[in-house]
Amino acid sequence: MAVYKSMVEVLDPAGHSLGEGMAYVHLPRGQEVAQPATGTVSLRRWSPGAELPTHLALADGRRLGITVSLEKLSDCSRNHVLRFEAAWPPTEG
Repeated sequence: MAVYKSMVEVLDPAGHSLGEGMAYVHLPRGQEVAQPATGTVSLRRWSPGAELPTHLALADGRRLGITVSLEKLSDCSRNHVLRFEAAWPPTEG
């Protein structure tokens, strides 16, 4: 299994920053293959808003759409870890 690692900014649907940290995306088929993925963000900063996070802005300029449930959102605010599901690969910024 490949793990893609990047500094990220966590964004809401309007593109507002909710936090930032290091993302780890788990890719069972490697980085070159389109696939469903799961991952975590180890948050250094977290300022939740009214909207759930919907995207990660990766350090290389690409964006990764993510899905986060309310349950996992509350977990991340306590533990400073955001768990997400995504469709790999990211899109150009």
